Amino acid sequence: MDKKIYNLIHLARKALKTCHYSRAEKLIKQFHLEALKSKDVEMLELATHALLECRRFHFLDVLHELERIDPIQSLRKDLS
Repeated sequence: MDKKIYNLIHLARKALKTCHYSRAEKLIKQFHLEALKSKDVEMLELATHALLECRRFHFLDVLHELERIDPIQSLRKDLS
């Protein structure tokens, strides 16, 4: 694995850990393009799986936020 791909993976993991999902998705898309250029099937499968997982984490985070906000909004409606 060349240094550029290694750096993309490292930065994407760092972005995921800090919940910067859009930044992580951009980096993983770059990793996906590099995997396409290298024509390495195994690396391409890893990039595809990483992109799907990133989107899943983002979806779950948004869902968690909505579940957290929804009770607050329903309380506001009850009070008004």
